[in-house]
Amino acid sequence: MEKFVDRIANHIKVKDYVLTDLTIVLPSRRAKKYIQKALFEQYDRAVFSPNILTIDEWVKNYTPQSIIDKTWALFKLYEIHEKISGPENKGLDEFLKWGRTLLSDFDEIDRYLIETKQLFVNLLDVKELEAWNVGEDELTDAQKRFLAFWETLPDYYKAFKEMLKKEEAINMGAAYANFSQNLHLLFEDNKNAQFIFAGFNALSKAEESIMLQLKKMGKAEIFIDVDEFYMKDHNHEAGMFLRPLTKSFELKKEEYLKNHYATSVKKIELINCKQSTGQAKTIATLLKNEIQPKDFSDTVVLLADENMVVPVLKNIPSNIKEANITLGLPLKNTSLRAWVDMIFNIQENFRRFNTKSIYYKDLLKLIKHPFMLAVLSEEDKIQLQSLEDKIVHNNWLFLQLDQIKISKRIKEVIQLLTQAWNLQNEKYTLEALGVVRKLNDLLYAYIDKEEHTLEKAIIYNFDASLVALQNILESFTPKINFNSFKQIFNEHWSTQSLAYFGNPLDGLQIMGLLETRLLDFKNLLVVGLNEGSMPPNNPIQTLIPMDLRRFHGLPTPREKQGLFAHHVYRLLHHAENVWITYSSAERRMGVDEASRYVHQVKLELSRQFKNISLVERDYSIEDTQQSSEIISVEKSPAILARLDEYFGNRTSASALNKYLQCPLDFYYRYVLGFGEEKEVEEEIEANNFGSFIHNTLEILLKPFSRIGDGKRKGQNILPEDIDQMLKTYGPILQQEFIAHFDKHKEYLETGKNFLSLTVANHLVKSILKAQKEELISNPTAQLFIEEVEGEFTKELTVQLGKSEKLVKFVGFIDRIDNFEDEVRIIDYKSGTCNEDKVKIPSTRGGNSPQDVLLNVLSKKHYVFQLLVYNMLYKARYPHKPYPGKTGILSMVNLKDGIFFLDNKLKEAANMDDLMELFEECLQQIIAEIYDETKAFEHNPDAQYCQYCG
Repeated sequence: MEKFVDRIANHIKVKDYVLTDLTIVLPSRRAKKYIQKALFEQYDRAVFSPNILTIDEWVKNYTPQSIIDKTWALFKLYEIHEKISGPENKGLDEFLKWGRTLLSDFDEIDRYLIETKQLFVNLLDVKELEAWNVGEDELTDAQKRFLAFWETLPDYYKAFKEMLKKEEAINMGAAYANFSQNLHLLFEDNKNAQFIFAGFNALSKAEESIMLQLKKMGKAEIFIDVDEFYMKDHNHEAGMFLRPLTKSFELKKEEYLKNHYATSVKKIELINCKQSTGQAKTIATLLKNEIQPKDFSDTVVLLADENMVVPVLKNIPSNIKEANITLGLPLKNTSLRAWVDMIFNIQENFRRFNTKSIYYKDLLKLIKHPFMLAVLSEEDKIQLQSLEDKIVHNNWLFLQLDQIKISKRIKEVIQLLTQAWNLQNEKYTLEALGVVRKLNDLLYAYIDKEEHTLEKAIIYNFDASLVALQNILESFTPKINFNSFKQIFNEHWSTQSLAYFGNPLDGLQIMGLLETRLLDFKNLLVVGLNEGSMPPNNPIQTLIPMDLRRFHGLPTPREKQGLFAHHVYRLLHHAENVWITYSSAERRMGVDEASRYVHQVKLELSRQFKNISLVERDYSIEDTQQSSEIISVEKSPAILARLDEYFGNRTSASALNKYLQCPLDFYYRYVLGFGEEKEVEEEIEANNFGSFIHNTLEILLKPFSRIGDGKRKGQNILPEDIDQMLKTYGPILQQEFIAHFDKHKEYLETGKNFLSLTVANHLVKSILKAQKEELISNPTAQLFIEEVEGEFTKELTVQLGKSEKLVKFVGFIDRIDNFEDEVRIIDYKSGTCNEDKVKIPSTRGGNSPQDVLLNVLSKKHYVFQLLVYNMLYKARYPHKPYPGKTGILSMVNLKDGIFFLDNKLKEAANMDDLMELFEECLQQIIAEIYDETKAFEHNPDAQYCQYCG
């Protein structure tokens, strides 16, 4: 079957065109090489190529004025806005909300040859109707200001045109309009010039006028590529533009109308991917298994969703030796976006925290960014890893550059990156831009091209895009605030793409939809054909209501959808094998939906044409690879040896309690030793909050402890001693907080940290007052401090079959005191407590005491901890009885007093029997941990698994 470019080349040869007189005008540059190749094959010899160029290039060549840059035009329009709006001007920020949209409307008005006077009158009429209040005689001030803006739109348009004339510049829409009225320019150098327009679809009025004039002059031919299937159906959107154009251009059906769908055999496969990234893997599998290497040059991967370019490139199979990516990699889809965000975030944090020091998050992002990693030497990486450890260990929130020990060149980069912009200076935007470009120069110089080609190319293209912005900012002096500058800056570079270079004719072709115009391929692989990606759902940005746009012949979303529909259906003309992927992934706002084109292929093509076969299937990553989620770990000899090492070194009540909650999390945390990841705390975490209070109470009570060398060792505490503590605890507590932030007192002056310090002050004060009240209410009782924050150990021997296992318990008891001649163990908790959390119920339903206690230990970690404290105390003082009371003092509900262990087991009513039963339970728990037949499995009911759930 003859391809479209072959049809054009054959026609040129048959008509015997003088190739040097011929100009072929195309909608995009991509087809140029294909037409040249087709001409070479037709003539079968070397010939002079016709002049082949895009319509934009063609019009620019005959436009004497310079085409305006969009950002330059935006600033010029703002100057006009300042003059027209006068005192009503609300500044650049407000203008940016609609300025670019107005420029776009002006361009379309010119391109579609709209009579502006009538348009602006109609527009004002519409807005007056919108502002009209039924029954109200007078408009409000806000309504008057609203209408005043629409009344001045003709003034904006007129002033804009006058400005362009003065600057000897022109917008692209006006260039088309002017060219359509000055076609004699085409023949000044060559009266024999001939033109072919090929592959066009939706045309503006200016484009249509140009082509029609040249055709009537006998100087142009127009080639379109359509199929009878959608052209004869007057409701089909794929032929929306071309049906009226064929009449306007008086094209004969035999010249353009083909019957591809009815006469060619096609195999179409629709593949629903549950994950978006699964589409890239699907395409890779198809390229490897379904397409012969000899057919790669006749194969295109069409990126319906151009965000899939990176996943697709990463998954190209190794058997593809040549590939050409024509759409380019948008800079906004590279690591440059994170880099630019970081540059602005650093400046925002200087303002936010009112400091010139580097915020730790900014620094950590910086040293892990691909640009910096490309610059760092191995020695630099070691130094920065050490710095990261120090930041976490010392809880540094802000750093001075002199705190960072790194090489001179890295310090040079960071110095530029963290140079504070002087936002008070009216020209700070130029200074900031200069700093960014200096930074680009440094990175480009320091990055090794051999290892980091992509990073180097990104920086080069980024810097090139900033040159025009720098020139524009030098010409304009509006006051630009930080947010507006950020918006203008990002809009300027984010539209740029990184060009890929490859063979445009040989090998696999990877394209966006607009690059495929005029081109035909045997194998078509479409990636990401979802609604919103194709057709795109981004609305037309305009100030002109849709009804009014339609009335004046301006494009609306319906025309936009028709344009894309023809591109998609045209690609199917010659394709023999078609694979279409779409995603049904669940998103935050719902589920991805297959594009309307997927449904149309199913409901239209496969039903109407028997020669088109259709297959549907699903693809999921889980189908091709085993899930990486581990839910159990068998106990190997190596793991059992690690258990011996762990228990022989030290274990705790918290560790065994974690095992009872979730064995697999115990394995990760204690057997493998993952522990908890340390992070910088900008706000006080609950565990550190409790530690500060613990430490403060320890400092206050330590002088009275019978163990130690305090000044008041062994003396009982009196109410007046508590009064003294109430006077001194504040600075002690504050010092705990300050030390946590590496002596940066300013971190506690505002925000949540200030509130944390205030709450901690209240809690310590309340604890001390409760202690004083206890002494006052029992005037004959004496209170002695036996020990505070004491370390206790106990070695437990567990018999496992013929072997013995040594388990070393280690624990720190917050406070042991003697009140009314009774020893008490008290544990301070920052969480809540109640009577049930420290209660051991009686046996019921035939359960043994051991079963009851094991059940309590697995569910009530306070009971577990208090019993371990009793065991540790007895291990140190074997000749003393167990403490009379062991309890929890909750800082959350201090008014409820101390919650002491409450044992209701009649079979183990006294403490000696209870502790004997507890040690039997410990033996059973540890025996289970060592049981080789029981894997470490995740408990699905566990709520706080850090590593497995």
